[in-house]
Amino acid sequence: MADEGGRRWLRWAGFAALVAVAAASTWLTRILDRATTPLPAIARHEPDFYMEKFSSTVMGEDGRPRRDIQAEYMAHFPDTDTKELAQPRMVLYRPSELPWRVASERGWVSAKEDVMLLLGAVRIWRENAAGKHEIDISTRDLRVLPGTEYAETDRPVLIRTVTSESRGVGMRAYLRQSRLELLSKVHTRYAKLQP
Repeated sequence: MADEGGRRWLRWAGFAALVAVAAASTWLTRILDRATTPLPAIARHEPDFYMEKFSSTVMGEDGRPRRDIQAEYMAHFPDTDTKELAQPRMVLYRPSELPWRVASERGWVSAKEDVMLLLGAVRIWRENAAGKHEIDISTRDLRVLPGTEYAETDRPVLIRTVTSESRGVGMRAYLRQSRLELLSKVHTRYAKLQP
């Protein structure tokens, strides 16, 4: 009889062990399934395409070029629909005057292409018909609205012409009208033209 009770106990112990193993297996399977289920995609700021030696020309309604934009490298980011540029250069054409030229270390273009940030050292200049600089502007971190040819910065600015040198902090540049405004701490020095 004791033998029979021992066997029953062994059967129940074996059955309990099997149930415990099955329960542990089910629990482990659920944990592993959760670990291998992919999480929702997180938008990453990674380019979906890029170009080297990038060049683009924007035409006006009259069929003439309004502006050329070039860069050593351009990358497009789909999460923001923006572009980043390395060593961008821009030419802003004007119907009756010589164009403005702009260059910077880096650039960023908004999704609608209505705002451009020129980052790092920025240079803006205009040459005369003989190819000599008649005005040269140096600053940093310039915000440009290409459609209206307006630019602004709150950083120090140096403006050189053939006869003067002006320094200030902050600038508004209305390039289409060839009008520049230095906003504060303005100092100008004039020089005589050499005969």
